Amino acid sequence: MLASDWDELFAEGRLRTRAQAVQRRRRADAGVWSHATAAALHALPLYRVRSDRVSMTRHGAHPRQSRADTKWHFAPLRDDEIVVRDGMRVTCLDRTVYDVIRTESLEAAVACFDAALRLVAWDADANEYDYPAAEEFRAQVRHRVLSHAGARGIIQARFVTAFADGRAQLPGESVSRLWMMQLDLMPPHLQYRIELGDGRYAMLDFAWPELGLWGEFDGEVKYSDARIVGERDRDGILADQRERENRIREVTGWQCHRWGFEKMQTFDAFVAFLRSIRVYPALRRAER
Repeated sequence: MLASDWDELFAEGRLRTRAQAVQRRRRADAGVWSHATAAALHALPLYRVRSDRVSMTRHGAHPRQSRADTKWHFAPLRDDEIVVRDGMRVTCLDRTVYDVIRTESLEAAVACFDAALRLVAWDADANEYDYPAAEEFRAQVRHRVLSHAGARGIIQARFVTAFADGRAQLPGESVSRLWMMQLDLMPPHLQYRIELGDGRYAMLDFAWPELGLWGEFDGEVKYSDARIVGERDRDGILADQRERENRIREVTGWQCHRWGFEKMQTFDAFVAFLRSIRVYPALRRAER
């Protein structure tokens, strides 16, 4: 593919592309796409995950060695743990999440599990979260975690299984929530609904009603995803955003803070941003 097209892909897009290339030259029974590669094929986001090689799992021990572009895992794999995505054999969603939350960074693990919960529980038309469906999926992953005490990354997996929340819309929201927790900030309400009148409403990414604050994560997807953008250009999106923010402020009297990945290059950069808007340490739970 063209280098310019490759450069525009996020990690999940690059892994899907690599998997499709490797798929063409391997035997049909050679293994099953797994770990971060399976997450990409399930359309889950991968936050700062390496994308220079794909992962496959094969049942039991095998002398096959990992290659420069393919990492092999050897583990028990039942038939009911395998699904087909775009003609490719992939670990099922709960097995994929279990593998990712053990082996990737904490930030990537939370973003992946959040997205999986959203996939199974969020009704985009009604903007409603199906809590029973989310908890059923969480229980499936928790069962895997509890059944593999001592496995690699299992302590992290326990935490992520309890912390994940499918109301997060974007990886930036997931990582922001994680870092807020690590700073011991008051937990925000997620996707908080505000009635605007005339049958209209707004869903706030983060809200602290008791403090009169709300926050919005502005990921690039809000300006580039055709499902969100529609026929609007960037100026039109920003104008609609300002009108929405003003209306929310009129109804609630709350103060709004916005940020994107430019404020989250590192954990310390995010802390500096929160200090600059006087959110940290004002929201620390220990001080209230």
